[in-house]
Amino acid sequence: MTKPVVQPVESGTVRLRLLEEADLEMTLGWRNQDEVRKWFYTSNVLTLEQHRNWVLNSYLPRDNDFIFVIESKMDGVPVGQISLYDIDFGKRRGEYGRLMIGNPLGSRKGFAREATRLILQFAFETLGLDEVYLSVIANNERAIALYKACGFSVDGEEDGSLKMSIRK
Repeated sequence: MTKPVVQPVESGTVRLRLLEEADLEMTLGWRNQDEVRKWFYTSNVLTLEQHRNWVLNSYLPRDNDFIFVIESKMDGVPVGQISLYDIDFGKRRGEYGRLMIGNPLGSRKGFAREATRLILQFAFETLGLDEVYLSVIANNERAIALYKACGFSVDGEEDGSLKMSIRK
């Protein structure tokens, strides 16, 4: 299937728009920063070719995987990315992740929290999901605090990762 057209999701401060091929160099630069990639389960440095191949062959063709670029509504500057993926429309649930604020201009300004709230709104209201879940490295205290502040609860721990979820 082909990915459906999804209009940008906005709040007063943040705009989420689907990732485009033109964003790949920017998002790769964010993803390869030491302070960002250490929190990814696959934390090796990626090449542009690897990143492009993954996006073109694994992300874009999937109709249940949405990567959004997080933009500041004030000036339109891209500051990060966030995803909702592995969506099971039959079970009405999907996985949250790939969150990063990679642009230093967006660090510690509430963009991650607002983008999380927006993607949950997208999941529950637009897609009609009942549950969103995630897996986070257990010592990623900042991320865990963010997720709890947005309503996620801890379901358990497995292999050094916390499993968390939120229901509609």
